[in-house]
Amino acid sequence: MKQTPYLSLRSHMLAILLLVSISMASFGDYRDRDAHRFTPKTPKPFRPDKDIVTVVMRESIPRGGGYTYQYPRENPEPFMTDRHAIEGALSMEIELIADDYSGVAICIAGSVDLTPYMEEGVIEFWIKGNKGGENALFVLVDDGVKSSGESLQVKLRSKSFGEITTDWTHFSIPLKLFGETGVYWDEKNQREVLMPFGWANFKGFRLEVRKDENTEFKVWIDDIVIKKTGQPYQGPAGYPFRNEI
Repeated sequence: MKQTPYLSLRSHMLAILLLVSISMASFGDYRDRDAHRFTPKTPKPFRPDKDIVTVVMRESIPRGGGYTYQYPRENPEPFMTDRHAIEGALSMEIELIADDYSGVAICIAGSVDLTPYMEEGVIEFWIKGNKGGENALFVLVDDGVKSSGESLQVKLRSKSFGEITTDWTHFSIPLKLFGETGVYWDEKNQREVLMPFGWANFKGFRLEVRKDENTEFKVWIDDIVIKKTGQPYQGPAGYPFRNEI
């Protein structure tokens, strides 16, 4: 019996609808098939803190003009990882060349005037070592205006403020301990140059190592902030080392 055009069209449409429903069910099965394998990770919330002057690094490498750099060039680049974190979901992994003078800097967009906070202000961050006992320098850098483009640095020894361990350790360092005198390396003349540090033009934080002070160096760092006030310094006397040029 010959089908009418109407019945043929109707049968064709029903076949298409059946295929679509099967495809949709298959897609849904595919989409959800591994859901039972994963436990959604809820990021730890950041504590609201009106005392913060500027955030250097939290959940990302600085955006909107911020940047990182490492030296020497062959030093591994820093990167964000979810392997470890103390707040939020990410921290920054930093690996430095232990048998050379090497470092990684995290620089904000623009610069910040820290002169109003010199007496009571602090830099705070969390750090976790791969092996523990790592020996580093905590360094602040300015924007280089005073030294014709060369960022001046003020530095303090990590071990003067506690040990880097395999657990997250919180450091809170008063800004005034870094002193007023900055330094930069004059490549042309192969010497250090001392100049007043640009506290009115704070640019970022740097972690560096001296040659052969570590057998290897890998750490994770998180939640680097400058705060208006912090805990009084409880460590060894004698800081800052450089008050005058």
